[in-house]
Amino acid sequence: MTMKRVETPSEPSAMPVVDEGSLPTDLTPLLKYGPLGDDELPLVGTLRATYRGEALEKSLEALTPLRPFVQVVRLRGQIVGYVTVERDGPVPGAAYLRNIVVKNDLRKRGIGTSLLKHAIQVSKDMYRKTLALRVDPANAPAVNFYRSMGFTTVATVVSKKSGKLRLLMSREL
Repeated sequence: MTMKRVETPSEPSAMPVVDEGSLPTDLTPLLKYGPLGDDELPLVGTLRATYRGEALEKSLEALTPLRPFVQVVRLRGQIVGYVTVERDGPVPGAAYLRNIVVKNDLRKRGIGTSLLKHAIQVSKDMYRKTLALRVDPANAPAVNFYRSMGFTTVATVVSKKSGKLRLLMSREL
């Protein structure tokens, strides 16, 4: 009888490591977009949990109902970010960008801009003429990013979930 060594599978929630040293400065041509695969929810949950500083279980609980709206971006086959675009949100007739997340060690490399452009195209594919989002007004980098991409502040609203103030921003498509 021969014995075969079997590798112990790694946890599904562990994020793969992208070798940054081998990446070009412009990542845009290497990015591939698509829907969230059946077995990829734990990876996206880990990405969200890391970004938000919350438990993986809480991230998975929040992401599960949003699964049909999640678009992931892959770099060399590995998920490095995601965006959630819903057909309806707080602005009647507008698509709603709920989340946009990029892996921490790959930020400031154009992935967020590329993800937002993809979200705009997804919104157009939903036959929406406007894309809306909510953002914490204290998050100046995010507010400035959205403004640089053509979003304007429509209103200041109170989050039903957290009770905190949020800017409601939108952009015509």
